[in-house]
Amino acid sequence: MIQDIGRYTVRVRGRYTMDGGMLWMASSLSEIGFRVSEAKILQVMLQADDTVSDPERMHLTPRYAVMVDGDLVIDRRMREKEETVTVFESSAPWGAEIRLRKLSECSQSILAVCEIRTDGIIVPLEETGTRIEFIGDSITCGYGVEGKSELESFTTATENAGKSYAGLVTDWMGLDAMLTCFSGYGIISGYTGDPEKRNTSELLPHYYDRVGRNDFTLPSGKKLQEIPWHFSSWQPEKILVHLGTNDLSWYDGREHRREMFRKQYKEFLTVIRKYNPGAMILCVLGIMGTGLNEAMVKAVNEYRTENGDTRIHAMTLQEQDAARYGYGANFHPNEKTQQRLAEKIQAFIQNT
Repeated sequence: MIQDIGRYTVRVRGRYTMDGGMLWMASSLSEIGFRVSEAKILQVMLQADDTVSDPERMHLTPRYAVMVDGDLVIDRRMREKEETVTVFESSAPWGAEIRLRKLSECSQSILAVCEIRTDGIIVPLEETGTRIEFIGDSITCGYGVEGKSELESFTTATENAGKSYAGLVTDWMGLDAMLTCFSGYGIISGYTGDPEKRNTSELLPHYYDRVGRNDFTLPSGKKLQEIPWHFSSWQPEKILVHLGTNDLSWYDGREHRREMFRKQYKEFLTVIRKYNPGAMILCVLGIMGTGLNEAMVKAVNEYRTENGDTRIHAMTLQEQDAARYGYGANFHPNEKTQQRLAEKIQAFIQNT
């Protein structure tokens, strides 16, 4: 997607919205990309949401990275409401490919690109690579991937979508990716610490047709979940669905809840197909618990049969081998496990 930011035009990946004259980066791994030439200086002006002004939410501040010609040169979290990022400053004019990525997830914090300043020439990067959407939860977000122990709590300091299986596969295969993912979200229930209390406030299907999910109020007075996502602006060729892990916390081995998951999963496939008629849909589950694997596969097979839709496939995963590879923060997959998962997902994508 191509978007104007002030007087410059850039390539944008991921879900975003223009609001208050700024480009608000919503989804994990959302990105702006451009090539700058004949420049001695390049700066990007950013604005954060209200996490940076709330002492109790400083652990949630937006994290971003800047790549210059493919090399990581900046990786930091925002600490101020407005920040100026100096990408480079040189005594002689030069050029480079620039990509600014949002590494943290939408439901925790968002940031905006307000302005690009340079004395050079900017052109957007070309739109290349297979278009793929990853629909998932914290595993897809890269929750705690850089954590060193399962005892660590959540912070965007250890969340890195670029090191999730989705980010790794995106880079390995040169994909044009969109990550539609929120930690704790599910199909029939978001994460709950009590199987007697179903979490219906964190269901991803409720927000799939929205730009995102975050309670920050944009300059227009709207929130991300109040802004429709225009599917016609970006149609993926492949979609990978990785949902069901949080539903396990409510499922609790009860058969009628497994049936509910199967039915609702199948209904969500109908929604995905409605908005993405030409995409190959790939469904996976199991890396943080296998209790709903069978129900997911059954939902996919039933959907195929009932709709004559042969462009949908399922693959089950074994649970992460923490005894061998360890955990990231809060029992989530660490870098090693995400890399192993990425290898399996890459093969699945290539073979279907």
